[in-house]
Amino acid sequence: MIGAYQVMAQPFFRVVEMGANIVWPDSNFINKEYPIRMGSVTVYFNLFRLIWRTIFVILATILAMAMPFFNEVLSLLGAIGFGPLVVFFPIQMHIAQKRIRKLSVKWCALQLLNCLCLLVSLAAVVGSIHQISQDLHKYKIFSYKQ
Repeated sequence: MIGAYQVMAQPFFRVVEMGANIVWPDSNFINKEYPIRMGSVTVYFNLFRLIWRTIFVILATILAMAMPFFNEVLSLLGAIGFGPLVVFFPIQMHIAQKRIRKLSVKWCALQLLNCLCLLVSLAAVVGSIHQISQDLHKYKIFSYKQ
């Protein structure tokens, strides 16, 4: 779950950081990168990114602790994002990059893989929604899970 959480949060982090950059383009807090030298390697960090992401993770952790079925909500988000992000877009990019002809054997096999993964994603979405509906009847929102 930690890996999926990080992957799903990155686009949100990027949108907020780009929005802050647009709203406050002259702010050193938002835009300045600070170098940290570790031997021959230099790593750059940004104060806004450090503080914003830390606050986001703290709030998400508090929400996860307060909501008894947070894992099921994450499962739903993962099921929705799996098909397009992990399968469909990479396959379509591969087809475009390699210029695979439509209706060739390889193209048909890749499209079949897309369809099968779509079915798996849809089944995961249905399962997640079913589990959330069961949990809504069993638990009170923001109560401790026994």
